[in-house]
Amino acid sequence: MLSDSAGGRFTSLSGRERTSMAAAVALVVGLALGGGGWLVYRNHTACQDRTLTVTADPAIAAAVTEVATRYNASKCADVNVVTGDSAQTARVLAAGDTTADARPDVWIADSSLWLDGVKDPAVRSATSVASSPVVFAMTPTGAQHYGSALVKQGWGGFRDDTYRLRLLDPDPSATGMASLLALSSAAGNGTAGLQAFSRMLEDVKPSSDPTEAVNALGDQGEPPVLPLSEQTIWRQRQQGRQVAAVYPQAAPVLDFPYVALTTDRERKRIAAGLLTALRSPDGAARLHDAWLRTPDGAAGRLVSAGLPAAAPRVLPVTSPGAARAMRDTWRKMRTSLRALALVDVSDATLARMGSGTRTQMMAESLNNGFSLLDDDTEFGLWSFPGARSRPYRRLVEVGRLQEIGTGGTRRARLQKQISGLRAQKGRDGGLYDAILDAYRELSRNYRPGMLNEVLVLTGGATGEHDKISLDRLVAELKKDFDPEQQVNITFLAFGNGIKMAPLKKIAEATQGAAYNIQNDRQIMTLFRCAIPLRVKDDLRCSQ
Repeated sequence: MLSDSAGGRFTSLSGRERTSMAAAVALVVGLALGGGGWLVYRNHTACQDRTLTVTADPAIAAAVTEVATRYNASKCADVNVVTGDSAQTARVLAAGDTTADARPDVWIADSSLWLDGVKDPAVRSATSVASSPVVFAMTPTGAQHYGSALVKQGWGGFRDDTYRLRLLDPDPSATGMASLLALSSAAGNGTAGLQAFSRMLEDVKPSSDPTEAVNALGDQGEPPVLPLSEQTIWRQRQQGRQVAAVYPQAAPVLDFPYVALTTDRERKRIAAGLLTALRSPDGAARLHDAWLRTPDGAAGRLVSAGLPAAAPRVLPVTSPGAARAMRDTWRKMRTSLRALALVDVSDATLARMGSGTRTQMMAESLNNGFSLLDDDTEFGLWSFPGARSRPYRRLVEVGRLQEIGTGGTRRARLQKQISGLRAQKGRDGGLYDAILDAYRELSRNYRPGMLNEVLVLTGGATGEHDKISLDRLVAELKKDFDPEQQVNITFLAFGNGIKMAPLKKIAEATQGAAYNIQNDRQIMTLFRCAIPLRVKDDLRCSQ
């Protein structure tokens, strides 16, 4: 019972009343907490309704996450940033996967080069949110001695042998791809440009790991130069590696395009807000924390850490289709060779050529050519005519040059056999028979992903005494030729007076070629032109 209002006295509550009061209090408290809890949940739900998924390249993901965290707090949004490799994301988007897990609302790659294969209208309106020029990494000693010259030479400095060029693999790396495009631009257009570009890449073995590539800069020999993004170089320096940045006057740039892929109106609004936040002064500060410049190249407070205030002039290599075309060129240039060489040792090769015989010229040319072949090249050697019972001799079977067997590596065995080639006085024939058998052997053992080729070096042998005629040979080759699994025949005919028409007819049946060699300069030009010919098969090699 409650107190009397006048007396202010309280009377004791019965057990039942106490129980009822506790229940009432619990109900009130429960409603309060329930109401408050519902309000908190409702507020959280309201933020969750403003969700946005962002896939950002590792080079910028940390900066984007920090900006998104501030944006979420100030705008009641739920922006979720996921680190995603640009190459992998580009492949997923190019494949047209529209599932929510595969397709983010916003994609921030490290370069617009990745947008080539993505068929989405959103990529055309992509806006840069950061930048990092691709410059030259060298050892501090190399930069001290050669840096000033390389600054002036720029990407054209690799046209000769002054430096040893290193590259990141352009397939997974936008830095590697931008480097290739810059080198191609410096090499020039047309046939001469393609040959110069090929020479730049002659001894390049691309690396998939920037750290390993930086560590390898200390190798001896010509000063190694590795194109890297400015961000990567300075991060490597932070980790204690001895590497210097050399800035050419013009350089390609990683431009970090901001691609809003979502078509939802509310998410597009949030994406626009996040973009504004990234381009704000606070966003710029977060970019500088990651050793990135703003889209216009400003280094901000990074200048005090040693970065030049002004970035190099932008080398415009990023254009629609550029990466796709260069990727195709690179693939053709890097395709390994699988060849079976047929060497003429007939009576005709005793004829003089230069200071020796045609046999000696062919042997010398083959040995010189080997110096340009990588260890993963597959090569074999036959000579013709052979013994009385056979039109040719199998000297070394086709296999990898680095493969070790009896007598050392296959490269060593080939060179030994080539050096021992001797013309057979009074012998002719075997040309057509050897070509057909060699062609069919390579076709039976066709190796996908390699250039499969029969290489015929002749000093004037004919097929007049062969079991098979010219017309029959051509007919058989046309019947066997498979455009999807090409085995090509290439002739190198050494000396004057050789009938080229039959050789060209044979080569054309397999989309091959026939060349008449008059001197040693021509053969080395042709060997050097072998890689450009993979890219442009009607290329006219310059001397």
